[in-house]
Amino acid sequence: MTIIKDTRTAILDAALDMVQRQSISGVSFQELAKRTGIKKGSMYYHFESKDELSVALLERATNELKESFARGEGKSPTQRLLYYINIYRVHIIPSEMMCPGGAFAGEWGKLSESVQVKVQYLINMQGKCLQQILSAGIASGEFFDHGQTIEELSQWLVACIQGGLLTSRVAGNQQPFEGAVKVMTQYLTQQ
Repeated sequence: MTIIKDTRTAILDAALDMVQRQSISGVSFQELAKRTGIKKGSMYYHFESKDELSVALLERATNELKESFARGEGKSPTQRLLYYINIYRVHIIPSEMMCPGGAFAGEWGKLSESVQVKVQYLINMQGKCLQQILSAGIASGEFFDHGQTIEELSQWLVACIQGGLLTSRVAGNQQPFEGAVKVMTQYLTQQ
């Protein structure tokens, strides 16, 4: 059975792929129209501007990540952390793409305030969800805080994941990402 996507979803899918591979400046309504099989003028029916498109992309990415974290609930803290890491390993594929939030960061000064707010919300939401995982892991004895606060540890994890994706992209292979993951997990699980 073939499922036909609605036009707005098809545009968001194509735009997300372009953003993650090229950044938001690499996205043009002309190319999106070509990829989705509609006329360029029809793009404006769905998104009046690149800012509106960016906000929609970031809102969708945030909702999908929240749903991913929710699917991890009920698992052990270690399993939840590995589940989070695998979102990037499997769906973003280090060396090929950037996460939606990280893809906007390189053009931070050019982004509108509304887009910046959505990027910040996405990154902050990751940190808050990681805080829950870390708190549970420290309480159960699966993780060790090494004298750091939960907030510091969660910020470090987000920075390591984002940095691993960025350096893997530059290196053209997954090794920087995998190295960051190895150090993170060893640090958290060894006393």
